[in-house]
Amino acid sequence: MSIEDVASAASVSTATVSRVINNPDLVAKATAKRVQQVIVELDYRPNMLAKGLSTRKTGVLGIALPDIFGEFYSELLRGADSQARALGYHLLVSSEARIRNGDHAESALAFGLIDGLAVMITEPDGRLLPEAERSGTPLVLLDADPEGQKFDSVVVGNESGAREAVRHLLESVEPSQCCFVGGPRENFDTRHRAEAFRSALAERGHRASDEQLSFGTYTTEWGHKWASERIAAKSKRCCGVLAGNDEIAYGIMQACQDGGVSIPGALKLIGFDDSRLASLVRPRLSSVRVPAAEIGEAALRLLVARIKNPSNPRSHLTVQTKLVIRESSVGKGS
Repeated sequence: MSIEDVASAASVSTATVSRVINNPDLVAKATAKRVQQVIVELDYRPNMLAKGLSTRKTGVLGIALPDIFGEFYSELLRGADSQARALGYHLLVSSEARIRNGDHAESALAFGLIDGLAVMITEPDGRLLPEAERSGTPLVLLDADPEGQKFDSVVVGNESGAREAVRHLLESVEPSQCCFVGGPRENFDTRHRAEAFRSALAERGHRASDEQLSFGTYTTEWGHKWASERIAAKSKRCCGVLAGNDEIAYGIMQACQDGGVSIPGALKLIGFDDSRLASLVRPRLSSVRVPAAEIGEAALRLLVARIKNPSNPRSHLTVQTKLVIRESSVGKGS
């Protein structure tokens, strides 16, 4: 069905149908009601692009993430999509991985098809932000350090959860025997979690050595590699580990199982994110919970508020983290 079909059936012009769809208050109530009834009867669905040409709004929001693989991103997208629908928008998803694989940022982010963009910036030299800023599209930043930013932002309160995790490890492990195994050194989350690790040890009068902090990737492979090398070297200096995310922690668990190192007997282990798998592995993994769905929801609320009120003061929200204690960091191992 086309807009012409609706106009013919309702005995009005196509311009009137367009006004009923986009600005019903401009049409007489009786006429608007008749047109809306025809739209329902004919199951007419307006063309989003055509509607956008007349209203300069598409009803589509964008979200751009470093990747869309893994439970954290899946949960974040679930929250964002749910909030977008609740606010009357559709959500278009893109990944920075496309840019790394050769696409231009402009095509990856589909500027011109979206009314606003929530973009996750994980590193200072991220390529998405400059392109998004030049587009003039309303923006909300995810994960970026808000200091000096001129955009609305939603950040993870890494420090509180990481500090809580280290204090928990220190209940049974000496400060000199605690290690942090993080993701990329330049990553914002990695930086903040590492800083909280150092700070918590400093509270106990211990200055963390460079050997106590290791940086790699947010992958199971990196966690397995780190732990395997420690086991092969028969290192006894690390008895408590805060992993940068659960993926790293799973890799450490696998290497310990392969190498005959008991958790939590010989090694106390805490992850970060609190993915669903954390309660399924054995021993169950203690982890710092990051409410990913809440992050997605909050970002979309800020974005729609910015679209509707462009002159509002900037908003900076922090979503707090919390330690969830399970078997991997308490009790005795076998």
